[in-house]
Amino acid sequence: MRYAADQKRGLAVLTGPVGMGKTTIANQLQVTWDSDTTKTVAFIPSATVRTAAAFLRLVLESFGMETARTESDNRRLLERFLLDQYQAGKHPVLLLDEGQNLSSININTISDLTNFQTAQTKLITVVMLAQDNLPKKIERHDAFRSRIAVVGRLDPLNLEEMSGMIGHRLKVAGGGPLSSFFADDALPAIYGITKGIPRDICVLCDALLVNGYVRDQRILDGALVQRTLNEMSREKKWPVQLRENRK
Repeated sequence: MRYAADQKRGLAVLTGPVGMGKTTIANQLQVTWDSDTTKTVAFIPSATVRTAAAFLRLVLESFGMETARTESDNRRLLERFLLDQYQAGKHPVLLLDEGQNLSSININTISDLTNFQTAQTKLITVVMLAQDNLPKKIERHDAFRSRIAVVGRLDPLNLEEMSGMIGHRLKVAGGGPLSSFFADDALPAIYGITKGIPRDICVLCDALLVNGYVRDQRILDGALVQRTLNEMSREKKWPVQLRENRK
């Protein structure tokens, strides 16, 4: 995604399952680009508006611009803004999270945005993060699909990566190494339940640590992992992924 913005590729899409950390990546990209003096960044957490006029207003507002009443006027305002940015030596980047929520009309609107260009370069790069159902949603939008210059996908973590993530979070929280918290069978049990989805891992481990504290169990083992999942299931305090795995 950084490559797409640096090279002014026009449109980049990153997809992944629910809970994989797309919003975390979007926030990190915004922080990275906010400190880049060659870029002007707008971040839209979720574009649920249904019309092109409303979407263009949202884009302009995200770039800190005043808006007009009509779609055509807002389109002209945006084009003027992009040209001014180009002349100032800056490249606007529109960072759009929850892209699967876009209406069919605004999928076409984004295609139109990527048409803003000079003879040499795109005037804006749109970086979209979306759930795995986005490819199905854009099947009939040939113009949009043909404009995607960079594609990425977030896959679930493997066991080693999951262990690294848990160890890092423990370290940041002031804890010791994994072996001082987890028995040998605990991490494989966590992985078997969560299938490497980061959000599910965090939810389960949080409940597991609390359970260990309440029971004064210093080393968390596979039996406590299963007991914690059973309790979460009974209390209906588990994310969708855990519910599916439980079935």
